[in-house]
Amino acid sequence: MVVKVTDLLNSLLYIKIFNIPFIIIWVIATGVFCMIQFKFTNFRLFKHGIQTLFNLKCNGNNNGVITHIQAFATVISGTVGLGTISGVAIAITIGGPSAVFWMIVTGILGMSIKFAEVVLAFNYRSENTTGGAFYYMEHGLAKIGFIKIGKSLAFIYVIMLLVAMILGGIPFQANQIAALSNNLFEYNASVIISLLVLIVILGGIKRIAFVATGLGPIMIMLYVGMCMYLICANGSNLLNALSIMFQDIFNKSAIEGGVLSGLIAGVRRSVFANEAGTGTAAIAHSIVKEKDPVKVGSVAMIAPFVDTILVSFLTGVVIIITGMHSTNEIGDITLVSSAFLTALPLFSKLVLPLIMFSFAFSTIIAYYYYCEVALVYLFSNKKVLILFQFFIVGSVYISCISKNIEFISYLGDSLFMCLMIPNAVAIYLLRRDVSNAVDSYYERYKHDL
Repeated sequence: MVVKVTDLLNSLLYIKIFNIPFIIIWVIATGVFCMIQFKFTNFRLFKHGIQTLFNLKCNGNNNGVITHIQAFATVISGTVGLGTISGVAIAITIGGPSAVFWMIVTGILGMSIKFAEVVLAFNYRSENTTGGAFYYMEHGLAKIGFIKIGKSLAFIYVIMLLVAMILGGIPFQANQIAALSNNLFEYNASVIISLLVLIVILGGIKRIAFVATGLGPIMIMLYVGMCMYLICANGSNLLNALSIMFQDIFNKSAIEGGVLSGLIAGVRRSVFANEAGTGTAAIAHSIVKEKDPVKVGSVAMIAPFVDTILVSFLTGVVIIITGMHSTNEIGDITLVSSAFLTALPLFSKLVLPLIMFSFAFSTIIAYYYYCEVALVYLFSNKKVLILFQFFIVGSVYISCISKNIEFISYLGDSLFMCLMIPNAVAIYLLRRDVSNAVDSYYERYKHDL
């Protein structure tokens, strides 16, 4: 039944227009629109985002639950998961080395989309500072006279979000961490991950943010450092690796169809990796202690840069520079592990699994929190969360021991893509809210831009 629904979903999402799937055009068009409409905030406000993130005064006594750093860590833990790393391997396997280039392009466009959705979520967050895409869909669209459309979009989005996380996002993370283990350890990994997830999610957003702040940034820096080391160790092959990546876009086979496979694979995996346009980041950033929505949005833009333009790009270079892109290995986390094994055997066997475990774990709890907020919005009752917490733990365990990685990856991609449709519609209808906030911010800080 699930397979049939997935096939139907993909047949609709990937209806071809000028030989390019509809959803791919939708993603790129949304990114280009947001970048132009909001005056290239992805470039002009990037420095301000970094300054705000590390400005302790901005993390002070304003209304909210968590700080900029905690919100960013929660989001980055949810995005720099195994989807970012193994997703690159999957994209290269399906679309060739050029898929890495298209992931980066989509990541740059995604920065503007994420900025817009976070600004809107912050503007329309509830009195208890809870927010998300469904809040600006309902309340924002009601403000401009689209009451029924707003409620309908919000309901559709919430259902899509829950299904995407429960059937796509969380199972993919759990499955990929188990792929690093042998059959003997796999059972124990399932139990350990499941119990740790239960312990953290019972503590609520503050414990989730605390764990994410501790795990995410440290593991990202460690992973980036190891990527840089491996690239330096193979420095003589760097230019050749970059050449392979870009030549794959323009070679004869690419022009005849390969370029489209690279484009499609790159865009799909980029959306799953950085979640820009899906509205998930809006949930975490809407509870930040801040007054200015543009500052919150500028911090949110950093996440696509880190997970797609930095982590995904380095992972792609590691795979190509070691020659793993031309092997017959399955395109998942084991391909990345094999790449590190060529120059860092000890790291590949001991440290990489620890990093991957941390990525998967922090991503799962971030996804759980998104589901929690969505359920409270849907039912207006926190009692439903008790059963849901144990349901998620069971889902994590089952996903760890599942062998159907291709189906899980395919389903996850499609479900995340679906989230972009109602979210992009809402962003377009509420574009003036974002534009006004941006214009006001540019006027106040015109000498710094």
